[in-house]
Amino acid sequence: MNVNLYKYEQVFQNLDRENLGYVTLKQLYFALNTQLKISMDMKTLEVMMTLVDDNNDGVMQEDEFCHFIYICENADFNDTKSILFFAADDDYSGSIDKFELLKITKKLKLNLNQNQVFKTVQEVGDNDDGSLSYNSFIKVMNEMIPQKQTDEPQMKPQTEQGVSKQKKTLVKCQNQKILLKNATISFI
Repeated sequence: MNVNLYKYEQVFQNLDRENLGYVTLKQLYFALNTQLKISMDMKTLEVMMTLVDDNNDGVMQEDEFCHFIYICENADFNDTKSILFFAADDDYSGSIDKFELLKITKKLKLNLNQNQVFKTVQEVGDNDDGSLSYNSFIKVMNEMIPQKQTDEPQMKPQTEQGVSKQKKTLVKCQNQKILLKNATISFI
């Protein structure tokens, strides 16, 4: 697991040249594709923003930006639940506590109350502190979010080796759908 907060903060300060305390999606999109060499389309970026924008202001403050880069460096973008794990891991600990699980279930609009979430963590938590390891988190998400695979191929982002194909991963969360393509997560 990669966590380099100093590096993340330096990149943020470089992007926030006017010292506004935030970067816009346009600034971030440009930086990702030119400076950081992370291939991500604007729609993907908008959805990723919903996972890290804790104050829902539509821009990324430094702490939200650091969390975003943490997700990009660690998550497997071919695996929805991997993205959700790192999105839930607010403290970069590599585990999910009951408050982090509650927060991600609210963002996904899973309609679980605090008692249900806390009870789940108490029953399933496998770390010494009662938090969820990656594998336990995946088991919990598999129960909370049914996953379907489709056979429709999707294009991966362009790489030096060329273009390859993969399957779509479709996850239904209440009335929302999250469609994850390689390096793409978007609400449809």
